[in-house]
Amino acid sequence: MAVADAPLSGSPHDAAAGKLTLFVGGDDETVARLRPALGCYGDPVLHVGPTGAGQKVKLVSTAIFTAQIGLLAEATQLGKRLGVPEPTLLAALPYGSAGSRVLNMVAARGSLASFVETVREFVGKDVAVARTIAGELGSDLGLLDAVIDAAVKS
Repeated sequence: MAVADAPLSGSPHDAAAGKLTLFVGGDDETVARLRPALGCYGDPVLHVGPTGAGQKVKLVSTAIFTAQIGLLAEATQLGKRLGVPEPTLLAALPYGSAGSRVLNMVAARGSLASFVETVREFVGKDVAVARTIAGELGSDLGLLDAVIDAAVKS
């Protein structure tokens, strides 16, 4: 019996469009055999290494995603201290070098607080798992931990 892991990244809209990103871990033969089925709902389907690698890549991706939320939380606080309202920042920043997928998603929700409320449950679970696994492997999230904490408190 062959086993693969294929955690996904994406939104309900991506799922409906068949455009979820799949991080697939498994041997080459197994992934090749599964690719047609995975392609029904995933695009791209990324083979990232042996079994278990998919979950590890997903956890790193979630850590980066959450850290970006934390950086944005700190940036909006800086803007506030400088007298720039959050809505103004969210409307302007996507057009500069700070532009990112996370910033676009936050701006579309209208506020950081609104966005965090929609993702908190899912992100919190994945970040907790990432911290646990890193600890079990004798590591931690490094600087990402501090930035993630900024997201969690926002």
